[in-house]
Amino acid sequence: MIVALCSGQGRTFEGVTRMLGQHLTDVVCDVPNAPVLEKANSLGVRSHLVPRSTGQTRASHEEALITALKECAPFTIVALLGFMRILSAEFLNQLHKNWPGVEIINLHPAPLSQYKGAHGLRFAIESRAPRWGVSVHRVTPQLDAGPLLSFRELPVFPTDTFETLRERAHPLEVSAVLEAIDILTRRSPSS
Repeated sequence: MIVALCSGQGRTFEGVTRMLGQHLTDVVCDVPNAPVLEKANSLGVRSHLVPRSTGQTRASHEEALITALKECAPFTIVALLGFMRILSAEFLNQLHKNWPGVEIINLHPAPLSQYKGAHGLRFAIESRAPRWGVSVHRVTPQLDAGPLLSFRELPVFPTDTFETLRERAHPLEVSAVLEAIDILTRRSPSS
């Protein structure tokens, strides 16, 4: 079973959920009124809102995320699908302490070797990259540095805008996430 952590629109969450059905049981969101919450409701996926309040420490917010995960259905994979927070080594340690063997994966809108951090598709447009891609990797304490599980490549046309590139990248994001989940569930008999 899979839990998603999301912060925004939830487009990839929706695509993945439509393909996986009841295997994606819960979504944890850190942004009040994020469209992903409405999408989760319409898809019958339980949602948990864990906003980061002004002045709240990173450690305190991550403790609240762990508490929310304890309220989720049993899971073997946590998928970061547009989750716009960097998770600390302490959070990852707590995750593995509470759920030994859990896999945590991240959808990254760039080739891992070419761009770290948020806004990868904008960077592709601004840098006039001729080709770009989306990656799914295991999460480690280092930013966007975990082992690659899945990658999809696409051309960047001279006429592309952020919006057109995002539209063309979206189905590739869903495909890459599904492939990564398939790789991990084939390795684990408990999934």
